[in-house]
Amino acid sequence: MQEVMGMPKMVPEYREEAKRRIVQAGLEAMYEKGYCKTTMDDIAARLDVSKPALYRYFKNKDELVIESSKILQGQYRKVTDQGTQERCPVKMWIDTFDQMMSSNLNEHALLLEIFGITVREPIIRDFSVERMKNGIDAPARMIAEQQKEGLVSSEMDPRTLAVACVSMFNGMRMMMLLGVEREELRSRWIEIVRALFGVQTECPKGCAECEMCSPGKQA
Repeated sequence: MQEVMGMPKMVPEYREEAKRRIVQAGLEAMYEKGYCKTTMDDIAARLDVSKPALYRYFKNKDELVIESSKILQGQYRKVTDQGTQERCPVKMWIDTFDQMMSSNLNEHALLLEIFGITVREPIIRDFSVERMKNGIDAPARMIAEQQKEGLVSSEMDPRTLAVACVSMFNGMRMMMLLGVEREELRSRWIEIVRALFGVQTECPKGCAECEMCSPGKQA
């Protein structure tokens, strides 16, 4: 039986690379066909390997979804970590939109489909609940620190702000699927974030690269 990428699975580095490529192939297949219609056979065909070879790395599609979610969550953390260290809060949320709000509608359709199946799939539900908890707790802590530094208005509770941002972000995914242009959503996103964070005039840190988030200068 052919091993994924022809790599011996007992070598840890090769195993991780094989898993990464399986996840990528799985995402591509699910972007095209959706979660429910994609089979392990479809994923194996993309990699030109046998289906049993995939089962050496993942038991089923659910494990693939969870692994891919971890990768996407890592991308989000990277964006927010960079923003906390180097940029103003408004610019950080603009970067989050730019890097995470893909123009590929199939990506948003897959995510919303997965949201729906969490009701019936305990493994995915448990992971998704934990992911959502982290997706709110981490921004809430970050916003609280920004409030202490005077970068964000302290009029609203940090967790309320975090819930609002996460809710709007996922709502905008649905709006893209229903035909609202990405650029309009981006412009509205900047306005909403500025209003929520109480940043009404100039950048709170005087960032040279923050012209785009000044009033009247939204991209």
